[in-house]
Amino acid sequence: MMRLKGQSGYFYLLCAALASWVLLSLTDVETVGNRLLPPHSPNFFSTGYSKWEMDTNGRVGMNVFADYVIHYSDDKTTRLQKPSLYFHHQQQAPWVVQAESGVVSADSKDVLLQGQTLITRDAYGNNKALKIITSNLKVKPDIHYAETDDKAVLLSPSHKTTGIGMKLVFKPPIHIELLAHVQGKYETQR
Repeated sequence: MMRLKGQSGYFYLLCAALASWVLLSLTDVETVGNRLLPPHSPNFFSTGYSKWEMDTNGRVGMNVFADYVIHYSDDKTTRLQKPSLYFHHQQQAPWVVQAESGVVSADSKDVLLQGQTLITRDAYGNNKALKIITSNLKVKPDIHYAETDDKAVLLSPSHKTTGIGMKLVFKPPIHIELLAHVQGKYETQR
């Protein structure tokens, strides 16, 4: 009995260490070295970011470029500064989508482009060049689809069409739909 009383200090020390470990595992803070990080802090970043995705035939399907990328481990989102997305399809010019900034969802199925957004496609074959100016565009890269509730301006040589809200399918058959207050100006050659 005397022997147990002499070792009770070790028992209390073990209990204190176990309680500290449980409390540390319940907190929402990561430790890095001797620093504590707040819950929504980046776990990696990149400057001059580029990403190439191939289609099932080994051809380039999509490119993503950005001046600066920050990924957050808590919600798995990725923030982009000056992103450019290129959608490639056989036998047609690529669609290029550029914005001021963007956020990629955790599952990478949605890209919310924020601020002024420019969508372009160069002329090819019998198709004229096309330029769309809008803002706050939600892009679904997997299905080559984009939409916005904001104003959209479609510009093509000699044509200008405006509207509020837009849906756009980048892959053939190309589909552009302006949702409300659509107005157009078309010039014909004489």
